Amino acid sequence: MIISNTINDFFNNFHLNELSLKTYYEKYRSELQHAEQDMQYLNDNLSTTLSKLETDTAKILKINTKLVHIVFDVRLQFLKQYDAYLKPDIFFLIGAYKQDAMIKTEEIPHVYFFIESLCQHYDDLYDTIAYHFTKLFLSHLMQLNATNESAITYINADVSLLEEAVTLHILKSLNLTYPYTTTHDFQLIQNLETKLSEQFQTESLIKLFIENDHLETLEKYS
Repeated sequence: MIISNTINDFFNNFHLNELSLKTYYEKYRSELQHAEQDMQYLNDNLSTTLSKLETDTAKILKINTKLVHIVFDVRLQFLKQYDAYLKPDIFFLIGAYKQDAMIKTEEIPHVYFFIESLCQHYDDLYDTIAYHFTKLFLSHLMQLNATNESAITYINADVSLLEEAVTLHILKSLNLTYPYTTTHDFQLIQNLETKLSEQFQTESLIKLFIENDHLETLEKYS
């Protein structure tokens, strides 16, 4: 497990201007591309991103001082609660305010956190980091359970309603809060989680998610 913090590099060695931000993107091109960031989009939106970065600099610097501690604390929670030793390679990057994180499930998983986007979760930063580690946890379990290539491919499919409901349930089991309550489908997620939690204990629910077809489960319990 490695932690690569490019935020320190940016604020120590770059400047808040378009040329400097473009140079930063080029320096970390391989990491950004692996995190499925569109380099053309990043470069086309330099001005907009810079304007927001100038406003958010103080928050970014404060978040930057907390991230490593939060990551290790969340990992410890999963180790204690679920005996899961999560050790992804972690990268803290600056993107273009499009997403909070990207998880790549591979032999060595990678988690990319975009600190500028995390500013939107300044008040629930711990819950947001825990949310993405929950997704990593579920992907890890599915990968262990996978017996063929199609099953592994499914891990990287679009997030399903069932996955979000199970994620919500796990966060609740850790006494944490689901950080995306303003999304259009949160009520559906919440309702499904309530139905599932009435019928399954946490371990059984996780097993249901890992071992059964998601569409069949949704049809049965929605």
